[in-house]
Amino acid sequence: MATGSDILSKLGAEHFGEVLNASPKKFREEIFRRAGVKSKGGAFALKANGKTEARVKKLRAAMLEGFELEDEIADEVVRNYLYTRRSLLAEALDFFEVEHDEGLTDAELDFIEELPPERGTHLRDLLCKNHPEADVDLYIAFMNVPTA
Repeated sequence: MATGSDILSKLGAEHFGEVLNASPKKFREEIFRRAGVKSKGGAFALKANGKTEARVKKLRAAMLEGFELEDEIADEVVRNYLYTRRSLLAEALDFFEVEHDEGLTDAELDFIEELPPERGTHLRDLLCKNHPEADVDLYIAFMNVPTA
């Protein structure tokens, strides 16, 4: 079973930035602080996102070199991103026949880890028809859906 930190470190650079940027700013700042990723000071910047992009790259590099986010924090980063992909969540819950409100549910989903791998692969194939493969793979890994 992959940890949230493992999942994040395996993301491509662009997707990693997208996933991280889905979290609230204060939360991201705390992650940067824990990783020792500082922003260069300066009174004027031509590109506001340039500083953030550079920090995201530094954080990803730190993770590839061994820095690990605590599991709870890494899981929250992934959850924050998946929350922005509610149609994917809804489609997956429909597949599992779990009652939900636009992709959100209070139901226990422990049964997912016990699925036959063929069923997990079928879910992945269905989700890839309507959603980016990187998002589907993130969901599959995060939910520990067994695949063949």
